Order: sequence, then C-alpha cells, then structure tokens
Amino acid sequence: MSAPFRRRRDGRYVVKLDPSVRSILVTLAEQLSPALDGDEPMIRRLFPPAYPDANHAKEEEEYRSLVDGALASHHRQAFAVLTETAHADTLTESEYNAWLSSIGSMRLVIGTRLDVSEDMDEPAPDSPTAPEYALYELLGQLQYLMIEVLATLLPPEGRPEGIL
Repeated sequence: MSAPFRRRRDGRYVVKLDPSVRSILVTLAEQLSPALDGDEPMIRRLFPPAYPDANHAKEEEEYRSLVDGALASHHRQAFAVLTETAHADTLTESEYNAWLSSIGSMRLVIGTRLDVSEDMDEPAPDSPTAPEYALYELLGQLQYLMIEVLATLLPPEGRPEGIL
C-alpha cells in the first residue's frame, strides 16, 4: 500500500485517502467553521490565552480584541480550503498546509471535548466516547503522516528522530 501523502518533484502533494475519510474531514470542517464565532468551550482551545493568569484580565481582553478575529479568519480559511480540495488527487503547498492546519485544529477540538491527557487510557470499545476517540486517533495519524512528508524536506541534522 502506498503512503496516503507524498510530495512530488514539482512541489505538489499527492493525496490518496479513502473517500470516507475525505467525507469525514469535510463534515468536521463544515461543523467547526460556524462554531468559530461562538463561545463554546471546545473551540476555545483554538484561541489560546496570552495571559492565563487572572491578574492580567485587562491585558488578556486587549489581546483577545487584537487576535481573535485573525485567528478565526485563519481557521475558517483553512477549513474552506480543505472543504474545496477534499476530493483532489494533488494539493499545492498552501493547500497542503491548510489541510495540516485544519486537521490539527479538528484534533485539538475533539481532544478538548474528550479531555484527553497523556495518562488517559483508550476507552473501551463499548464506551460512548469510543467513536469520537477513534476519530481523534485518525486525525492524529493523518497529522503525523503529513508532518512526516514535510520532515523529509529537512536536512538530515534537522529531522525529528525516527524520520528518514
């Protein structure tokens, strides 16, 4: 079986994903994009605080007024690119980066909903959270595979351990 992501010599990225995976990505992007305008706790992870300390509430409010619009626009644009190119066989570098950003954002949101931590065990197959956890794992695998392709462009001394 060939890798789901590969960089061609011309700089485009080949995408070989099952249509069901592509549909899942589109559905998630379409669901999360409108949620960016709300104040749902699961989405807040996409808008990290600059001043988590309550003693800097005024500074945090000022920071939020400066960056929240730009962050929401970035996420919305990445989701739009993923949705528009979901069934493409190849992606440009900017489209590939939008996919990577979107998948990372989706994973953060789902991880927040599941309250994922390093010491968390995988839920039992009959657990109500098992399907969402499986989706979280799928997104993590896609993210890893996409980063692995980008890592091959690094000089050997800059590559993460384990990447050829």
